[in-house]
Amino acid sequence: MDINITQDPPADVFQTKRKYGRIIPFLLALIFCAILLAVFQVVFGSAHGDLLENIALVLFVGPALVFFYCVEKLHDYKMLSPEQEREMEEFCRQDQDVAAYCAKVSMMARKLVKAEYDACKEQVKERLANKKKFS
Repeated sequence: MDINITQDPPADVFQTKRKYGRIIPFLLALIFCAILLAVFQVVFGSAHGDLLENIALVLFVGPALVFFYCVEKLHDYKMLSPEQEREMEEFCRQDQDVAAYCAKVSMMARKLVKAEYDACKEQVKERLANKKKFS
């Protein structure tokens, strides 16, 4: 998720999170079916063993790749830990853009997510580096 703290915060943060949350159970079901198919082939054997193995492989690998992609995207939507919330308060004191962004988020009646925290942290580091550079 790409966050620009000089613009308004995205309003659909949790709707996007729900989208990934709906996809994951289906992917896990496909992976589970692949495992069951492979176990069936190993335990009972079949005249079409090669075909069943290929189907199980396709049902396992494809959804597994999409599953890991979705889970990685969900990391951006995690809620902040208490330590990160304290750091955000410090960032708000250090940078007025970060403070304005946090105010906009609180006006939307929601909490910051990890992607926004990372963007604010990067903004503060950038500002501090620029201050040291010009000092």
